[in-house]
Parts: sequence; structure tokens; C-alpha cells
Amino acid sequence: MHLLDRELRPVPLGAIGEVYLSGQGVTRGYHQRPALTAERYLPLPEGKGGRLYRTGDLARWRPCTTADGGVEFFLDYHGRVDHQVKLRGFRIEPGEVEHALLQHPAVSEAVVTVHGDHLIAHIATRTPSQDDPVVPEERGEDDEQILLRYLRSCLPQHLVPARIVVMDALPRTPNGKVDRKALPEPTSVRSTGEAEPPGTEAQHLVAELFAGLLGRPVTNIHDDFFSLGGHSLLATRLVSRLNALTGASLPLRVVFEHPTIAGLAEFLPEPASGPVRPAAIPRLRRTLGRAGAASGVPSD
Repeated sequence: MHLLDRELRPVPLGAIGEVYLSGQGVTRGYHQRPALTAERYLPLPEGKGGRLYRTGDLARWRPCTTADGGVEFFLDYHGRVDHQVKLRGFRIEPGEVEHALLQHPAVSEAVVTVHGDHLIAHIATRTPSQDDPVVPEERGEDDEQILLRYLRSCLPQHLVPARIVVMDALPRTPNGKVDRKALPEPTSVRSTGEAEPPGTEAQHLVAELFAGLLGRPVTNIHDDFFSLGGHSLLATRLVSRLNALTGASLPLRVVFEHPTIAGLAEFLPEPASGPVRPAAIPRLRRTLGRAGAASGVPSD
């Protein structure tokens, strides 16, 4: 059994790779299907002779200490290669996101799929026990926001789903597998907190930038940029435009740590954080329109 990357090189401990099989148990190929045989049966690298069978399964090596103090390695299964997706220039293994979700004590099952231009996670929750730790700052938050914040702490931003649909149980096919076709579609827009319109010039500026980058109006200062469909590339453009329009020097991490209109507005310099001047809004929109035209992104 081998765990290899796309170049048929062994992957390091802890990295996800594809499972290949070799040895006398490997068959000659698929009966009267030469094209599929050529795809799945590969020669061993470095002229060692024999062949590798490409299983299509994804896994990673997991060390485990034995009773006598030794170490054994096991394969943790992480989905199928044919579930791989390419999204916004990144090749994504949904199984890696699912694995991260399953590490959270509240999640019993997780399936990650692509919906439009975004990753969507469907999870089933387990019944908490009295021994489960309770994080104080999580009180009052809904399950989706808790899990999104958790994923942002342990995954690159391009792997964090735009939405997490929380269910009591995932739908099943007659043979017991998760029925991906029966997973409910998420709502396209998510607002967090009680709706509150922008009230300062800084908040209006951030709201206009959100709308231009996301392609839809954003009127609640508590809306989360990433929950509304934003991603790391758009976050980079957001920071660049904020800095250019206000003279600030915001680092990219501010967007990930404070992804709402209200949160970002707090970091903008004076006098932009004072009461909004209505006469300034048309000028702001003209400025954003020119910035959007230069970048190819619509401003409204």
C-alpha cells in the first residue's frame, strides 16, 4: 500500500495523498476496457517493474503508540479523488474540510460540496454530554457561526465554506451512504445579528465596497463578508481599496478577524469614522465606480 501525490511521490506524514496498491494481488486490468485500465493501472516509478493500482481513495498516515511503546501507522480515510474540485484557482479536497469539521466535538457527520462558486458544508450534530467543554464566548452564537469561526482558526481561508447547513441527520441512500443529491440547498444570503444600516461615513464606505465586490447590496453592518460569499482574493481587493481610499495601512488579517462592516469601520482613520455626511455619498460612489471599472469588478 502506497500513499502518493500527483507526481507519484510519497506524501509526508499527516498530508493527504491517494492510495495506490502494488504487489501480487494487483490484477491485470479491467476486462475489455483498455482506456480505464490505462487510467487506473500505472507502472511502478523508477523502473522497479510491476504496476500500481490507483484506488481513487484519499487518506493520510496516522501514528498510534502501541501498548509496548512502539509506533504503528494507520490510514485515515478522507474521501475520494473524484470529489476533488477546483475553485477560484485552488484545487480543493472536500475531505480535508470534512476532517476538520469532524474534529469539533459538536459534529458527528460532515459532507462538503460545491454550490455555485462556493463550498457548502452540511453537518449533523451530536447530542452534547455533560462532559463537553463549553466555551464562554460561544454562548449566544448559533451553531453555524461557531463552526465557521472554528474552521477559520485551523484551515486556510480558501477551504472555509461560505455556508454550513446544520441538520439533525444527513439524508441516506438505501445502502446507507450519504445521499448528496438530497442535501438541502442553502439560502444564498446570510445576515448575522439584528439588521442595522450604516450610520457613519466609514460604515458607508465599507458597505459600498462590500456591495461592489460581492455584486449585491449589503445594508446590515453586522453582515459577515465571508458568509455573504467573500473569499481570500476578494478580501485582498477589499483591503487594497480601503487603504487607497482612506490612506490607512490595514493588514489583510483585519478582514479575517473583523469581517463585518461595523468591525472594519472601526479601523478606518478619522474623520471617516464620524457621522456620515450625505453629500459625501455620491462622491464616494463615483470614486468606487472608477475603482471598479479599473479592476473589472462592478461597483453596484
